[in-house]
Amino acid sequence: MRITGDGDRLVIEDTPGCLWLFGFVFVVSGTVVLAMPWIAENWATLRGWERLVALGIGLAHFSAGVWMILRHSATRVELDRAGNAGTHEVRRPFARRSAVTRFPLDEVRAVEIARSKDSDGDPMFQLRLWLSGSRVLPLQAQPAHGEERARERAAEIRGFLRLQEPGEAGTIPGRA
Repeated sequence: MRITGDGDRLVIEDTPGCLWLFGFVFVVSGTVVLAMPWIAENWATLRGWERLVALGIGLAHFSAGVWMILRHSATRVELDRAGNAGTHEVRRPFARRSAVTRFPLDEVRAVEIARSKDSDGDPMFQLRLWLSGSRVLPLQAQPAHGEERARERAAEIRGFLRLQEPGEAGTIPGRA
């Protein structure tokens, strides 16, 4: 996640470039394996089950790569205090359109750190923006490791939006 700002404007971008690249590597490797019937000189000498296993591996690689690329989306949030406007954009690779949500900054109620666990049971954190009417906009599409880093980023965004820290005695999260 990258946060940049200049005065009355803050841009929060989260692009899963490494995951997209990793998925692309699987797509390429799967494509190469699936092309073996036409490029391998010894393809005719392989037994039926060997051919089936090779094609199964190629199909698994290709499918896993496509799944990885399409599953992970990028987010871009632009907050403009001068214009009292916010824009939340979620885009997927190869999609013709991205999902765009526009909202007035007056509707922002809190910046939340949502906690989850990865497949090993380790904690993961995802920043989310809460708007009035209980609408939630993820500031990052994929949860990430590092609670302290998530807290720092959330505090930076809260500071820009002039929101109170959650849990302050006698306060309800919202505008200061």
